Amino acid sequence: METKRSVNFSWLTIIILLAYWAVCASFYPALPEQVPTHWNIRGEVDGYSHKSVAALIMPLLPLGIYLFMTFLPKIDPKKQNYRKFAPSYEKMRLATVGVIMVVSALPILSALGYHLNVEFIIKGAVSLLIIVMGNYMGKIKYNYLVGFRLPWTLANEDVWNQTHRFGGKLMVIGGCVSLLSVFLSGTLGFVIFMLGIFLPMVLTMVYSYLAFAKFRKEQ
Repeated sequence: METKRSVNFSWLTIIILLAYWAVCASFYPALPEQVPTHWNIRGEVDGYSHKSVAALIMPLLPLGIYLFMTFLPKIDPKKQNYRKFAPSYEKMRLATVGVIMVVSALPILSALGYHLNVEFIIKGAVSLLIIVMGNYMGKIKYNYLVGFRLPWTLANEDVWNQTHRFGGKLMVIGGCVSLLSVFLSGTLGFVIFMLGIFLPMVLTMVYSYLAFAKFRKEQ
């Protein structure tokens, strides 16, 4: 059962994220002028950026995402409802930041000569994030900024609750399917990965519409 508390930021988390940025920035002198920052579906480098992007800008993303997700509830007209699922939101926030940290570290590690299976790491990290998000999605209470924000869920709180319970289960299943794609490379692996992520979203939208239509019909 969720405890009612506000969504706040942790100074310990802030310090860790600042330390992460400082560590990444310390590699700036050792990096070549151009570092890999984009990989294709086969895990091959197909895009480069200046080392300042990899060592100074990208490592700020985890902190930026953390602060964004911290202050987002404060501008939501339904901000009082966040108290009802604050522990779940905190876990989702930390999981998101963790994945961003992993992804933002890849350009530096690659430029330093580490031979990484970037396709495996990215698909695995994103798949695990989807599983975590799906596990807590059913606990998200009615609000305007987080969750399945569809016309039908925003129009009716019961439809909101039904949609999030259903969609959360599909996200967990989809995340598991996407996780299997880490063992497949090339186009097939990419297709399975994308299906695992986006098919649950499409099915959830359909389910939500049907749930709302049923609600309207019963009125």
